[in-house]
Amino acid sequence: MERLAGGKTDESILRFLDGIHFPAHKDDIVHAARKNGAPSEVFATLEQLPINEFSSAEELIDAYPHLQ
Repeated sequence: MERLAGGKTDESILRFLDGIHFPAHKDDIVHAARKNGAPSEVFATLEQLPINEFSSAEELIDAYPHLQ
């Protein structure tokens, strides 16, 4: 499994998005992450994503920075 920025996994990011239904706007995703207790580096990274609307959780994870 490829690691995401900050050493996170897909599952560790997605658990902070409880209550999000896709398609979803980036602002709603960031709000859900904050509400669900995501660490500041997670919602800061989500805020920086270049896409404003995500059609699926998979699209979100693909856009989240990955470790090289």
